[in-house]
Amino acid sequence: MSKLDEKLQQLYQQSKTEHPMPQQLKQQLLQLTSKPKAKNWKSLWPAMQGLAASVALIWLAQQLWWQPAYYQIVLQSDTTYHQVQLHSLAKNETLPEQTAYQQRYQQYQHARQQLDHSNSLVGQLRFADQQWQIEVCDQLLVKIDQQLALELQQDQPWLAGQWVELKTGQQGQILAVQSGKQPLHCSS
Repeated sequence: MSKLDEKLQQLYQQSKTEHPMPQQLKQQLLQLTSKPKAKNWKSLWPAMQGLAASVALIWLAQQLWWQPAYYQIVLQSDTTYHQVQLHSLAKNETLPEQTAYQQRYQQYQHARQQLDHSNSLVGQLRFADQQWQIEVCDQLLVKIDQQLALELQQDQPWLAGQWVELKTGQQGQILAVQSGKQPLHCSS
């Protein structure tokens, strides 16, 4: 400690003994420190406002950028096959606004009707041109885009060369791809 620090310490001690703190003030200070601090909800208000604004922004972003996908079948021409179909999921920007519940309910009803009127085709899986394809002899080639393939493969992965049964709805949309079916005997 320097001489200046020592001198200041002595002066402080001398001042403290000459001017003691009044007993009443000492009691009030002790009471203030012993009281537990009550929570002030007003101090949390800005944080709650920020949280509410964040939730509102997330909801708004979801409503603006998330659009439901719809099933699309595009017919293509090919010299080898009688018919080529490209099945995909696409964003629909022209659908009228509906609640998510209404959309899911309509999709459920639509899927149930399609299952009632479903057809079945047997074909062989292959992977070509970055997409899955199901070849039904030389009569039909069904191409499935990656997004739809992921939806259809949720329970079991597909293998190239695997024989599958293709369940299709009344309008030709793929409802399911089931594995383990008997190979198709194609006539050339």
